[in-house]
Amino acid sequence: MTRMEIWTGRERRRRWSDDQKLEILEEVATSGLSVSAIARRHDIVPQQIYTWRRQLLGARKANRQEPPPIFLPVSVVAEADGQDAAHGAQTSRRDKPKSAGRRGRIEIRCKGGRVLTIEPDLDPEVLRALIRSVEEA
Repeated sequence: MTRMEIWTGRERRRRWSDDQKLEILEEVATSGLSVSAIARRHDIVPQQIYTWRRQLLGARKANRQEPPPIFLPVSVVAEADGQDAAHGAQTSRRDKPKSAGRRGRIEIRCKGGRVLTIEPDLDPEVLRALIRSVEEA
């Protein structure tokens, strides 16, 4: 035999105290049961539990006092030739990055997994011809 409820009048609108909401949310968090099972147990829809959870987290975030951002003073200092401005120490050639004097390269991945590595100042017409020849091969 199945259970059937017949409502004869206005739909009831229940009020839940904050303590009741917290008890239900705690039950969801600690019982190991699904939100749907807990909602059925308390005769509410699962969305109501998610709404209460979102409201609780929003209230906690609103109550949290975060310190305001701190801005630090910055000054730009010209670097002397051959000296590190921050430390005043001599820098040697091997301390500098190897790519400091080199221009960048561009990689173009074509169909079929082929890769073209070109210099940035390559003539566009030559580049088009290269791409066509690589993709046709």
